[in-house]
Amino acid sequence: MRPLSLKGKLLLTVSALVIGSCLLISFVVTQRYSSSLLKAATGQAENLAHTAALEATDKILINDLVALQKMVDHQMSTHPSFAYLFMVRDNKILAHTFSGGIPVELVEANKATSNDQAQLQRIRSTSGERYLDIALPIFGGKAGVLRLGISEEPYLLQVRRLWLQMTWITLGLLLFALTVTLFFIRKVTRPLAALATATQEINKGELDVRVDVEGVDEVGQLAVSFNHMVSRLKDYTG
Repeated sequence: MRPLSLKGKLLLTVSALVIGSCLLISFVVTQRYSSSLLKAATGQAENLAHTAALEATDKILINDLVALQKMVDHQMSTHPSFAYLFMVRDNKILAHTFSGGIPVELVEANKATSNDQAQLQRIRSTSGERYLDIALPIFGGKAGVLRLGISEEPYLLQVRRLWLQMTWITLGLLLFALTVTLFFIRKVTRPLAALATATQEINKGELDVRVDVEGVDEVGQLAVSFNHMVSRLKDYTG
């Protein structure tokens, strides 16, 4: 395997640094953004659940299940973010939004552990869809439990969009860094390549070879020293 040249090593190093830094920044930003979105979605879902629970309390207490079902249907049509909504009391479903019947596994997926605190649970359906499920006691648990499901798809879509944006930013930064690095690499390696070519000529016995001095930096000083060395070598040989 042919070893990498100095130019290749520098480009590879810069690429690794840029990609590694951007990936680290993308991970941190995405995690914080994801946590912020999840917190906002959870707060919004809890507020909507409390509102629906208050509206359902009197209907459950007077056992008006027809009005309760109408209220549930109205809540679903009013809030497109709702994936499902149902009320359960004493293991009996009072109202729900499932056209084909409520899944039994969903009823057992989340339980209210307090009479006044909402219980949040992230669940996944058999088809792979993710939901934020909230179990909220109604009237301190005396009127049952409200279960509200919010789809995580809009939230996950925003996270994926952020990842896509960060990917494009990373590619742009990488292209810019490689362009600038290539410019400086050529500026540095051109005199070094000329020195390497000159040493090969000296090895062949050509003592009249000289290299151009570009700048006053270390590479330029090396070129001056090389020219002086060749001049002295030619004098000693003569």
